[in-house]
Amino acid sequence: MRERLKYRLVRGRPASKMRFPRRVLFFRVGVLLVLAAGFCAGAAAQNRIVAIGDVHGDCADFSAILQQVGLMDAQHHWAGGTATFVQTGDIPDRGPQSRQAFDLLRQLESEAAKQGGKVFPLLGNHEVMDMVGDLRYVTPEDYKNFADENSEKRREAEWEDYKKFLVFHHGHQHSLLGDDPASKQNWMTAHPLGFFEERDAMGPKGDYGSWLRSHDAIAQVGEILLMHGGLDPSLRFKNLRELNEGIRKQIALYDSLWESLSKRHVIWHYMTFGEALKQIQEEYMAMRARGMPDQEAMDEMKRLNDMTSGLLFAPTSPLWYRGYALEPEEKLRPGFDAMMKRLKAQYLVAAHTVNQKYKITPHLDNHVFLIDTGMLTPYFGGRASALIIEGGTFKAVYLGGESQVLLSPSASGGAAKAQP
Repeated sequence: MRERLKYRLVRGRPASKMRFPRRVLFFRVGVLLVLAAGFCAGAAAQNRIVAIGDVHGDCADFSAILQQVGLMDAQHHWAGGTATFVQTGDIPDRGPQSRQAFDLLRQLESEAAKQGGKVFPLLGNHEVMDMVGDLRYVTPEDYKNFADENSEKRREAEWEDYKKFLVFHHGHQHSLLGDDPASKQNWMTAHPLGFFEERDAMGPKGDYGSWLRSHDAIAQVGEILLMHGGLDPSLRFKNLRELNEGIRKQIALYDSLWESLSKRHVIWHYMTFGEALKQIQEEYMAMRARGMPDQEAMDEMKRLNDMTSGLLFAPTSPLWYRGYALEPEEKLRPGFDAMMKRLKAQYLVAAHTVNQKYKITPHLDNHVFLIDTGMLTPYFGGRASALIIEGGTFKAVYLGGESQVLLSPSASGGAAKAQP
């Protein structure tokens, strides 16, 4: 006790008179240096942001670029520490391994959280298309990846269910397939093995669908906004929360209307989105022609049809907008500057539109970075890439080793400057 009290600060005693044993002093200084080094390293890792754009079922190149930028190890586990990884949507469709790419992203999301890292899987237009049954770009390989030993029996059972649905529309002038042998063959071709399993998986209660419905379309990391398509400066919205909640509510509304119209036998539950739109338009007109309208059903049909001009499908939606890739910058600048100031952001990162030179490109004086470089090479002819943002530097990294600094802090410590 006496030894401890000897080094305690005594009221009124000048600090210069304090005496510490040299070993105690060295120990305390060492601890401070270790803590400082750890804080700096942690802050640096936390400040590291990696954004990757459209994958489109190319799980192989997606995995390769994740390893190249240090977010994943050779065993496909998270290796990014406390870094932030933002995948800006369009994981599925066009390529053969959408399910595998989803599985990898889900795994990394879980593993990163345990290490203090963050993974933001954002919604793109193709995630939404798959959720609502717009299957124009789902590949035969993707259906096969959902098929199992019961898929043949399942398909036969759904054919029988479809025939029961037809009974409710007997005599109607609809463009539905009939139940004759030729129609059955066409129906079977349109519903390959794995079709129904894929639809269930992407539904509101499905393994992938429920996971996707929990995610946002837009993320803000510090002063950087990240999304799939972009933010149209002319789009009227209060804040990012309003947009994200609006998209989530639209998906929930779709789910509700689809379920209700299926129970009313207006549409068949496993119709594609395009088939359902055609069916409700024909049924709407048929109800009016018969003079026996079901007003509640007609209202639901109209609401589902009107969704095509809402946040899930409109060209001004953050899921679909292409203005930063296609519109003249002088047209965008006034609205863009005002929008970014209102949102307290400096930079915007988006994908969705493949750059013709397969390069990550800055726009609007290096405040917009477009990162879709056509990862699915057999389809787009491009390459996988990642945008790394760290310490004020924006660097494009391409699969195979090429990299380019696009923007870096100035030597004077002032505003960032573009790199040629």
